[in-house]
Amino acid sequence: MGSHGYGPFIEHPVARNVINLQIYLGLTLTPMLFLSALIEDRRCAERLLKISEQQYRSLFINNISAILIVDPDTAEIVDANPSACSFYGYSKNALISMKITDVNVMSENEIAEEMERAKNENKNLFNFRHQLSDGTIRDVEVYSGPVTIGGKTMLCSIVHDVFERKKVEAEREKLIRDLRSALSEVKILRGFLPICASCKKIRDDKGYWNQIETYISNHSEAQFSHGLCPDCARKLYPDLNIERD
Repeated sequence: MGSHGYGPFIEHPVARNVINLQIYLGLTLTPMLFLSALIEDRRCAERLLKISEQQYRSLFINNISAILIVDPDTAEIVDANPSACSFYGYSKNALISMKITDVNVMSENEIAEEMERAKNENKNLFNFRHQLSDGTIRDVEVYSGPVTIGGKTMLCSIVHDVFERKKVEAEREKLIRDLRSALSEVKILRGFLPICASCKKIRDDKGYWNQIETYISNHSEAQFSHGLCPDCARKLYPDLNIERD
């Protein structure tokens, strides 16, 4: 058998074939295994993404709160859940053909500024007034923040109707004002009253002396009904037989 090389480094034809086979397998199988791993990772990622999307859609669709997805660059409503459709009184197709400026009664410039704040997460709680399909204006509280959908930043806005709460708060404020007004009109006598020891007239803040009933009537809610006590009646009408109490 022929061989090449000298000493311990003898090149044998069989050894050369084995080496060539190893090189071939390394060059062909390694990329295939790597590609297979990439495909499996991609499939796994797609499955996870599908699960994530399903969870998102479930939370979005089944949420009892009205939720709008708004493009902050164009103000377009790109998605709306069933609760939003029910609240605003529009079909989904109608809502996603509208802009947020069609329901928010603020000016377009003000709305753009607020969307920019929400997009940059400088502010996420807003109090707006939104118009429904029947023209009714409702006070709403909106929680809005950025979400990435399809590689683009959108605003996810959760809308809460606070009309009833605002109504209750307004009624409470009115009640407080009415109570304060009523209390301010209540006249209470306090402190020392300068009263004449003889005629019982009372001196007012201006230095005038007033009958006691006049002074008390002017400085309180008390009213007087006049009569005679038995002692005065006997003194004024001695001929009358008036018994002592």
